[in-house]
Amino acid sequence: MLRFLRRRSAHIEEPEGTTCLWCRTVIPARTSEELFLAGAVLDPGAGWFCSNSCARQYTVRFRVQPTRTPPHRSPTSH
Repeated sequence: MLRFLRRRSAHIEEPEGTTCLWCRTVIPARTSEELFLAGAVLDPGAGWFCSNSCARQYTVRFRVQPTRTPPHRSPTSH
């Protein structure tokens, strides 16, 4: 049993970055600023997505109420 665990742990590589909650794509950034610059979308109720498309699919699938702020708009602008 220990040999199995040892062999398995030698092959696992940690992805560098943050993973999209919908498609599991690794976004090559760790901080909030780097994620925004990489084009990632934040849903405060869920987490980080690699694109607006993934965020939309997630909200439709799990019936999440929209809390995201569209790019380049403030929450108070109409």
